[in-house]
Amino acid sequence: MANLDHLSDADLLNRLPALVLAEHGAVADVVEHLVEIDRRHLYLEQACPSLYAFCLERLGYSEDAALKRIRVARLAAQLPRVLEELRSGAIQLTGLVLLAPHLTEENAEALLTEARGKSRRMLKRLLARWFPRPDAPPSVQLLGPDAGPEAGGTGPSEPLICPGAYDSTTRSKLEPLSAERYLVQFTASSELHAKLERARELLSHSVPSGDLPLIVERALDALIEHELKRRTGAGIPRKRRVLKAGSRHIPLDVEREVRQRDGNQCTFTNAQGRRCQERRFLTIEHRIPFALGGLPTVENLCLLCEAHNAHTARQVFGEAFIAEKRAQRAACLEAPEPHAPAKPDLFTKVQFALCKMGFRERDVRKALTVLRRKPTELEAEPLLRAALALLTPATARR
Repeated sequence: MANLDHLSDADLLNRLPALVLAEHGAVADVVEHLVEIDRRHLYLEQACPSLYAFCLERLGYSEDAALKRIRVARLAAQLPRVLEELRSGAIQLTGLVLLAPHLTEENAEALLTEARGKSRRMLKRLLARWFPRPDAPPSVQLLGPDAGPEAGGTGPSEPLICPGAYDSTTRSKLEPLSAERYLVQFTASSELHAKLERARELLSHSVPSGDLPLIVERALDALIEHELKRRTGAGIPRKRRVLKAGSRHIPLDVEREVRQRDGNQCTFTNAQGRRCQERRFLTIEHRIPFALGGLPTVENLCLLCEAHNAHTARQVFGEAFIAEKRAQRAACLEAPEPHAPAKPDLFTKVQFALCKMGFRERDVRKALTVLRRKPTELEAEPLLRAALALLTPATARR
């Protein structure tokens, strides 16, 4: 601060408006750069699965600062005038975040003009006038230890909803309290509350205290074990099935080895050797694509997050090919399946019947998947016969 000591009071005050204007310009420049980085997906080459991760890991922003800048950047990509308002300081970054859900090409000119120079509180009043909401219905909710079961509470036992979470719109929270303790907070549905109470009853001997963290931890242990077995098998040695030519099937032991080798983390690495940190939405992908003859071997398989999987596909096949595939997928999702109400219920019944007859559920599912694509008559008996023919081909030929 010593370099400002020589300034008079008048000089100090006179310099500040120019610095504030420069600050507005710098924020607008950052947002403008984020617009272009997002458009080019440049964060992917920096081993970041999203623009949000790029802002956190490469630019050092806090979560809140990153979210605000990304929200305004994507708004500016649609409405360029947003950058002008931000650069001039007429509307601050926080104000634009408030306006973002309501701005459209039709109302942007008038709404942005009226929003100029307004504080956060004034902007909320402006939005209430432009977009009035109905009155909230009067209600009384009892949450916590004083609420009985009929009111959705937990009665005399430990409250299932943490203090401070009584607003139903409160977001889930995972917050460190110390080096080894975390606060986990969310609003539970009545169904989840009933399941937690049922778990307490069943575990009353092994967990007599009914301690909620212990019960949730046991449930998660069981869930994780189940999902690992489903994805990578139980670890029991088994004879590897001979793969058919052109098969996309990845044997469980191969998948298990790939996941162990890659540490359940995206393997994309940028030119500087930085690896993507994403550990969610991972899929096993071919280094040499399957369409180009790549084999499902441990050496040719790797884990990629959703964003980097799409990024590598664009590099190999081109943007036009990916856009066409996405359009085809969207068309399939939008097109209603014929006899949609009847089909799922019927196939479920046939699946149950075949499993009761001793067929493995995995084989039954495969057979029924084949039949879903065929114009099979929607009657139980013909569908069952067709499924049996697929499950017992040798018997069917006799």
